[in-house]
Formats: sequence, C-alpha cells, structure tokens
Amino acid sequence: MNLDTVTAVYAGNVRIGYGVIIAALSFISSWFMTCSLVCTGKEERSVKVRRSASLVIYAASSLVSALFFGRLIHWYSHYETYEGLSGAFADVEGRYHEAGIMFGFILSAGLCVLISGRKLHKKMMSACAAGQMLFMMLASLVSMFSDSDRGKAVITDGAYQRLPFSYVTYLSDGSVQYRTAVFFWKFMILGIITVVSLILYYKGRSAVETYVCYFAAMALLDSARYDASFLRSNGFVSLMQIVSGVFLIITFTVCMIRSAKARGFHAYHVLFVLAFLSGLSLTGYMEYYVQRHGNLYIYCYSIMAAACMVMILSVITVHRKSCKKSLEGENDK
Repeated sequence: MNLDTVTAVYAGNVRIGYGVIIAALSFISSWFMTCSLVCTGKEERSVKVRRSASLVIYAASSLVSALFFGRLIHWYSHYETYEGLSGAFADVEGRYHEAGIMFGFILSAGLCVLISGRKLHKKMMSACAAGQMLFMMLASLVSMFSDSDRGKAVITDGAYQRLPFSYVTYLSDGSVQYRTAVFFWKFMILGIITVVSLILYYKGRSAVETYVCYFAAMALLDSARYDASFLRSNGFVSLMQIVSGVFLIITFTVCMIRSAKARGFHAYHVLFVLAFLSGLSLTGYMEYYVQRHGNLYIYCYSIMAAACMVMILSVITVHRKSCKKSLEGENDK
C-alpha cells in the first residue's frame, strides 16, 4: 500500500495526499465496525468497562503497530530505497507492506482479547477480524491515486483499458501504460471476504476462518502484482505468498492435530491432507508456470484461484471439525 499519492488538500505548508485521507477513513470505519459488532447484547457492568477499555486500547495499538510493522517489512524488502532504518520512519507517507499491517492488526486484536476477558474473547476476535477486512478492502482504493498494486500484464486493447480490467500507470519516463487493476480486484474480493467475516461473526464462528480466506486470497492476488515485495535472498515467491503459505500450513497442521487428538486419526483426515497439499502444490506450480508463460495469465490465475479455494475449504473444514471434536471431548469428560 502506497500512501504517497497526489495531493488532495493543502493546509498552509502541510500537504495531505489522497492516500492518507483514504487510509485514515478506512481505519476509522473499521474501528467503528468492530465497536458496533462488539457493543451488542447485555453484559455485566464490569464486562462493559473492560470491553470499552479494550476497544480504546485496540484503536491506539492497532494504528501504531500496523504502521510500524507495515513500514518495517517494506523497508526489509526494499531497503535500497530508504536512507537507513531511521529514514524509513521519517514520515507517515510512503509504502507499507500488507503482511506487516495485518500482523500489527492481529497482534493488537490479541491484546484487545486479553484485556476484554474470557467472556468476550471469541466475539472480540471475530469482530476485530471483520473490521480488519473492511480496512484492507477500503485501503486498497489508495492505489487509484498511486502507481502501486498494478498487474504484470499490460492491456493494449482499448475495450479493456478501464476498470475493473485495467488502470492507467505512469512510468518514470513520462509514458503511460494500462496495467491490470489488481487493486480493484483486491477491493472486490476483500469486499466478499468482509461479508463472509460478518456472516461468520453472527454465526459465532472463529476469526481463524476469516484469516484463512484473507491469506489464501492474498496468495493469489500478490502473484499478479508487478510491484510485489520479496525476501532479500529470494526473488521467485513474493513475501506475502510466503507469509500466506506459512499461515495456512500452520493453521491446517494445528487443526489436524487437535482433531486427531480429540477423536483419533481417521480415514477422512487423509483426504483433507491430500486436498490441502494438492491445493498448495498446484498454487506453487502455477506461480512457477505463470512466470514462464506471460501470455497465459487468465488460464494460470484461474487454476491458481481454484487451488486456493481448495485450500480454504480444506483448512476451514478441518478447523470446524477440530472445534467440534474438542467440544465433544470436553462434554464427555
């Protein structure tokens, strides 16, 4: 996410860009959504006090930590563009990495849950996750006013040189290209995930399922970007794809272990493992394939989308079974 955009407002000698305004409104909207979801129902006065305190602390903590980790990870991947680590934090405008932003949000949500208490921990975490999805969805529109989040494919057909297919990109030499509007596809996909997160919240589901949908989607979307960030020692798989893959693998493994410990290992566990590994392997292979067949973007990303969907269904199904089995195991005791 690049907040260094064209100027929207001049306030004396202060210049405020569209990126900062959109990001600020996105954050405020996400926090109000979280508050509106959590502040429902009738609780004891002590619970309400802890809830209010946790929401205030969450707002401050998530803002600071998201900015810090978002810039820190971007500095790590693009250190040559900064004048040292201190230069990376010289101003608010500039680029932030989505993985760092989400890490800051999740870390702050965990702190919020600890403060709110056991009675609200599941509700609070799910509400925070829904608010975070809203923020990421709205903040993706910042790219309309910057040169970030564009696709590798250059669109030359005039019929497709418009949203949602492509968006104008100004090159350093002053020329203009129309590249795939990855940011707008991200906006639409994250909009769907935001709705899904609200449905999961009202059904009393875990926030893990929302994060599974988000990271699986980012594994696909980040592949399409021409400005993705990478590890310093790796230029093949993007940093966001690595983070997404690690999150999905760890989540799937933990849920599988919990399910097997609660009721033993069964044949259907093998099917879930095979399905997840198939989706993961196919996603990795298509990432390799698309980098060598630049004329097959639609084909490659369609296959990759299907593979990511297989991973989502596998992880969420095992997660629900692990939760169900754990509850049944506790009841048996």
